[in-house]
Amino acid sequence: MKLTSINLNGERVLTLNVSGIVGFAGANYRDDVMLIQGLFKYISDGLYPEALGLGGNYKVPEITGEMDADTYSAISEFQIRNAGSLLMSRFDGRIHPANYKNRSLTTGGNKRYMSITLLHIMATDAAVMQGHHDFTQGLTKLNPKLAYAIDIAVINA
Repeated sequence: MKLTSINLNGERVLTLNVSGIVGFAGANYRDDVMLIQGLFKYISDGLYPEALGLGGNYKVPEITGEMDADTYSAISEFQIRNAGSLLMSRFDGRIHPANYKNRSLTTGGNKRYMSITLLHIMATDAAVMQGHHDFTQGLTKLNPKLAYAIDIAVINA
């Protein structure tokens, strides 16, 4: 997991990014997996599980850092449910690190994003729905190990 600067809607924003691919045949670094699991939990709590494509037979994964069946399913269902907003033509069950250097992104309209970027946007929306400005603080309250990993990412930035 790493802290990344992103130019979003003309504003410089710091966000969390994965260091390696999370999902099918990915590096699945423990901190990266925890970040994705934490984002799913935070978005599910702040918006609703269906925004991610979860609910019914698909569970929001526990924040363990382990790449388990629930996490694989959650990534796949997220990509299938949000296919129209993602840059991929079909889901691959993988969340790739984003490279935001020299890029300026805007939200709204008919934009398409990388999975990690869409998760950032959705987490920001979930923060607003919960009365917060920054979703990172909310993530730190979900799990002590995730909070520690986020602190390390901030220190190493």
